[in-house]
Formats: sequence, C-alpha cells, structure tokens
Amino acid sequence: MPTDPWSEVKPTVRGKMGGWWSRFLRRRQQAEHDWIYGKEPGVAVQLRQPPPAPKRPTVVFTAVLPSAVPHAEFTATCTVAWEAIGETTHSKPESIARSDIERRAAAILTGGRVTQCEQFQHKLEAELGYVTKLEDARIAVQLVEIELTCADEAKAATELFEELQRRRLVRGWDRDLKLDELRHLKDDILSDPAMATVWWLQNNDNQVDQAVEMSAKLRKLAEIMTESDERSTTDTVASLVDRFVDRLPDGARWRLLSNLADVFSHYGSPDLANELPQLDGGGRDRPRPAHSE
Repeated sequence: MPTDPWSEVKPTVRGKMGGWWSRFLRRRQQAEHDWIYGKEPGVAVQLRQPPPAPKRPTVVFTAVLPSAVPHAEFTATCTVAWEAIGETTHSKPESIARSDIERRAAAILTGGRVTQCEQFQHKLEAELGYVTKLEDARIAVQLVEIELTCADEAKAATELFEELQRRRLVRGWDRDLKLDELRHLKDDILSDPAMATVWWLQNNDNQVDQAVEMSAKLRKLAEIMTESDERSTTDTVASLVDRFVDRLPDGARWRLLSNLADVFSHYGSPDLANELPQLDGGGRDRPRPAHSE
C-alpha cells in the first residue's frame, strides 16, 4: 500500500510535457496572429473626473502704488477673484475686492523701491495669493495674477536717490571719523602738556631742542583748553536752568526762585539772591508761600 495519498492524482512526466506543449502552441498562434493582424487594443478604464470648480468672478485693474522714494511709484496690473460667502448688501462687491488687494499691496510696497520690481512681485504673489475672507463685506478675495512694472523716469529717480544716499552715508562716516580725531586731539593730547609735547615731537622729526621751547606754548594751550571746557559747562548749566524757569507757571517759578535765593544766601552770595526777583518781574515782594511739612 503506497504511503503517499496524493500519488494517484499527481501529474506524470508525460502529462507535464503535454501541458507545456499545449501552452507553447497557444502562445505561438497568438504571436503569429498579432504579427499579421496587430494587437487588439485593450479596454481602457474610464476614470470618473471630478466636477470642475465653479468659476469665480474676477476684476482686472491697474493701480499706481507708492514706493519708499517719493514720486517714484509702482504700476501694478492685477487680476483679483472674489466670491460671496453669504448674503451681501453691497452693490459692487468687486470694488471691495479691488480696494482690499490695493490697500494690502500698498502696505507691502511702501518700504520697497522700483528697482526691485521682480522681487516685490514675488512677495505680493506669496502674501496676497491666499483666499482672504472679509467678514464685514461677506466676500472672499484672492489675488490671481499681478504684473509689477515702473516707468523709466521712476527708475532713474530711484537710482539717483540711492546714489545720493550712499554718498551721504560715506560723508557721514568721514565726518564722524574726523570729529573723533579732533576730540581725541583736544581731550587726550592738547589738554595735557606732557602728551602735547610728545605729540609735537612725533610730528616734527623728534626735534628736542625746539620741543623745549614749544612745551611752554603747549602748556599755555592746555590752560586755554581747560578754561574753555569749564566755561562751556557753566554756560550749558545756565542755559538749562533758564529754559526750565521759562517753562514753569507763575506760582512754580516764584517757589523755585525763592528756594534759589535761600541757597545763594546760605552759601555766602546774598548779592546774587537779591538779583533773583528781577527774573520774576519783581515777584520778590510777594509773601512767601508756606512750606508743606
């Protein structure tokens, strides 16, 4: 008794060869048919296309928009789509769509220059290309297309403005450098006789004999510089006090001058205290206000 239960149903070698030969003949006949008559076209599966999006109303307009340079404007040709998102009572919603896009584009372009048209066109497309809902007007707006250009005169004016700005910036740097050198010479060198003498020696081929003679003059120059600084500081303080007194109302001015008179008298200058009422139109004769405890 055989041990393999499937031995009776397994194909024999002859059966396997017969099956292979039959498949080979069918493929050969099909190949000859296709070579003579061509292949039959396969049945294409028709995919269901999504319904087309509803067409939104658009408005096309040209707007003149400001730039960072006065009287050098951008010219923008815009295509704006809009769509009602509810019941709107406005008679011309396309005007609202145009006004909104124009306002937002102007805010972006105010800091730009017409020599950067391409850069700012991409910026406008990026920022205004989203659908924006205007809740008050109950419409949605979107910038579909924009072309940003400028007149040749505006471009020339902007290039001239940029060149003048560069010159002004360079001159400012040069002026600041010279002022720093002069302040260093005044504050750090000429105000100190020893430093002034060393500076003179360095700039005069180390002529020691003449430096001895020049040191006296440089010492005198240092004294003048010091006196000038002190006088300048005193004048500045006096000017500040004078301006402060002028801004005070009458009552506050009288109290301030009265307190200053006491200070002058306390520090041994009653003559100056007697002159203070003249600054207040003779207000020294008024009764002194009581001091709050």
